[in-house]
Amino acid sequence: MKKRIFLLVVGLCGAASAAGQEVGFLTDYSLLEAQEGKWANRIYLPANFVQRLADYDAVLVDQPEIFIADDSKYKGAKGDQLKLLADTARLATVERLEAGGFTVADEPGPDVLYLRWAIVDLYLKKKKRGLLSYTPVGFVVHSTKQAAIRDLWKKIDIVELGMELEISDTVTGEVIGAATTRQQGKRKSKGQKAELVSWQELDAMFSTVGERIRCNLSNAKRPESEWEICRDIVIEPEVAEES
Repeated sequence: MKKRIFLLVVGLCGAASAAGQEVGFLTDYSLLEAQEGKWANRIYLPANFVQRLADYDAVLVDQPEIFIADDSKYKGAKGDQLKLLADTARLATVERLEAGGFTVADEPGPDVLYLRWAIVDLYLKKKKRGLLSYTPVGFVVHSTKQAAIRDLWKKIDIVELGMELEISDTVTGEVIGAATTRQQGKRKSKGQKAELVSWQELDAMFSTVGERIRCNLSNAKRPESEWEICRDIVIEPEVAEES
């Protein structure tokens, strides 16, 4: 194995409030400020954010917790399906960090940043299945990210979801940055059909997390004149393949 990944928290499901409301995951929501942009809607970045990141060379990427929306039309999901959603989210983020030359750590340390995050307001739609459609007991992802996320998309329909993210020091626990994202997808409303979230959009959403962290860590190693504009980074979904 290339490296052993230690998962600090395994949170697969919980109760959530209506779309766009706080779920109680972040340490301090009062730190967040409204953000204009395509990806995040609220963000906390202290004035010396990038300079603070200069002390870190690795990231401990937690498995995201999952909160199903109170008003989700369908509230059922198999444990392995939720785990697959969490695993693919984490894998997409890890791939971006490693591609950028950063280490994904398996334990806390003075040079290790901690990403804790949650998939929130998860709004599901029941997918029609045949009588013999089932998920094998003990199902584990043994495939590539693309294959895994496609497999998830075949099992459940995701109508809408968002994320809450927080990065902190693994030794002191001090929160260094936090954000909440805009909702992906759109639930059915009067006069409008639901817009399901595709596997390509899921992949792009989760990959954006890793790429933005990678961008800020890279900036911390460079002179300010060479900084990328990380807030503008939004990974676009791949073009859907024709069936």
